[in-house]
Amino acid sequence: MQWEEETDKLAALLKNHSSVQAFLEVKTRLEKLPELQDKVGEMKDHQQEAVFFNKIEKEQAYLQADEEAIRLQDDLSQLPVVVEYRQKMQDASDLLYHVTKAIEEGINKGDNL
Repeated sequence: MQWEEETDKLAALLKNHSSVQAFLEVKTRLEKLPELQDKVGEMKDHQQEAVFFNKIEKEQAYLQADEEAIRLQDDLSQLPVVVEYRQKMQDASDLLYHVTKAIEEGINKGDNL
């Protein structure tokens, strides 16, 4: 199938692009930081608690869990490695957007990309 072969080629090109490689490198670094993973897990736990307390209409417990989840999210957002991760993810996302847009425009024009 020619379509599958061409898709595989495009995927390989994208995976080897510098912006995607930079994103994958910082993602790997993040995954190797257990203290960061612990904070993310703790934040998710508080978010789940907040949803639960909201459902059972425990307003004070909801507010406390939500406040703690927000505090942890803010703490995580300030970490340099998280800032770098988000920037690299945005760069890779921008690349995919531009490639998708070029393919869409080529199809709409009837070009042979």
